[in-house]
Amino acid sequence: MRRTLLALVAAGLILLGCSSGDEAAENGDSFVGADGVASAVSDTSRIVSLSGDLTEIIFELGLGDSVVGIDITTVYPEAATSLPIVGIGRFLSAEAVLAQQPTLVIGDTQTDPLSAIEQIRAAGVPVVILDIPTTFDGLYDKMRLLGEVLNATDAAEQLADRVKGEVDAELAVAADADATRMAYVYTRGPDVVLLFGEGMVTNPLIEGAAGIDVGAESGIEGSIPVTAEALVAAAPAVIIVPEEGYGILGGLDAFLALPGVAQTPAGESRAVYAYPEGDFLTFGPRVAESLRLLIEDVHGLP
Repeated sequence: MRRTLLALVAAGLILLGCSSGDEAAENGDSFVGADGVASAVSDTSRIVSLSGDLTEIIFELGLGDSVVGIDITTVYPEAATSLPIVGIGRFLSAEAVLAQQPTLVIGDTQTDPLSAIEQIRAAGVPVVILDIPTTFDGLYDKMRLLGEVLNATDAAEQLADRVKGEVDAELAVAADADATRMAYVYTRGPDVVLLFGEGMVTNPLIEGAAGIDVGAESGIEGSIPVTAEALVAAAPAVIIVPEEGYGILGGLDAFLALPGVAQTPAGESRAVYAYPEGDFLTFGPRVAESLRLLIEDVHGLP
């Protein structure tokens, strides 16, 4: 499938972001994170990012040169993927993070365990925790908040405006499309098969592509293990899956062999679309690309 890479922000915007980062070091601003903890951010010269979307935003703000460590969910931009990997933010290792001698660590509300966060803070390193947005407006707000943390507010405002413009353009394309029942089924093999619903980043993408999120419609908050009965009752006309888990299963025929899948309208018409997890589930600056691809595949709209 076609994957279009977004370019980095213009050179002037990059310089603006870097300059703002230097100002942060001088000002020592304090930021209250989503965990209620106030962090005094006085030095942004060595940043460890604990989520792929955060990494992408930091690079877009022009502070990529300050990133010294990432977690395994970072897949973009290419310059970030060669940086040291400190593990995965959901299973945080304080030792791996501190080994990069960070001056600032940025995570989200899925960063865990708390004991590791506290250990990093006890070492004198501020850890800023941000919310995980599940709406487009929440994403734009997150970009602005991260701009505040890094004292790159002008660059963040421009980034939020740009991404909003890109998303709005895709929403306009899908506005006249027929409503289509869609399900996001997360799989990492036959033992991990989950149906996503409300409160997941897939929800605004499905709805933005003129979709009815059957998981959310069924009253699912977050995700639940898939049962054949629930999937058949939800009757999705389209099923979306992560490309990696789809491959582990063995492709379309193996996926259709999972209980209940073949009995859905999507299974009967073989309307199953697989997208890379690091793209489709990374709710960040490239979100309009994911939205565009879904609109193209489901509705055949350019």
